[in-house]
Amino acid sequence: MKLSKSVKLLILWFALALCGLLLWKFTNIGKSIHMDAISVWLRELGFVGGLLYILAYTLRPLVLFPAIPLTVFGGYTFGAFWGTVYDVIGAGAGAVLSFQIARRWGRGSFERLIRGKKLQTFDEKAEKNGFMVVLYMRLLPFFPFDGVSYGAGLSKIRTGDYTWATFIGIIPGAVVYNVLGDSLQEIGSMKFYLAVALYVAFALIPLVVRRRQKARAEV
Repeated sequence: MKLSKSVKLLILWFALALCGLLLWKFTNIGKSIHMDAISVWLRELGFVGGLLYILAYTLRPLVLFPAIPLTVFGGYTFGAFWGTVYDVIGAGAGAVLSFQIARRWGRGSFERLIRGKKLQTFDEKAEKNGFMVVLYMRLLPFFPFDGVSYGAGLSKIRTGDYTWATFIGIIPGAVVYNVLGDSLQEIGSMKFYLAVALYVAFALIPLVVRRRQKARAEV
């Protein structure tokens, strides 16, 4: 199948973002950035610092930077409450941005790709149950955050269903990771150990869900 110009641009953008991510990981670029200094600077800016954090989180999917480290950083910098508020706004906005990019640039080519195939049936079911599908994937931490965003954009899931499910579904994870980030200011304290326990409990959710699904399948 011949790729459209928009799909070629989308692939090029992903390739460039991946190259940037690899450079960050395997060079000294990341090591030269002092996160404590950035954290102090953002706190000193007050509300403007929060806006900058939200902007960074909104644009994060465009460079494929991992979401979890940025979320933990938000809790470390702004505290559990405001870190969660800023995170939900920024992560939600970034997820909607990713969805719209995939919908605008990739949906047409995806429709041609799945025409007459089983994926078309799945696509139609996703349209009917879009809210619950997205909510389920947002609530469970084993689904890749950006993968869900771009994948939903390629599907028939309605924009409204996707948006509401995303903003609701990301709240539990945002709370957990921001509480953990906030506790890093007091490593070794009771607050820190409680945050770690909360994180472990959250991380075990996928195992519990998978076991229940397996048990139901065996009945």
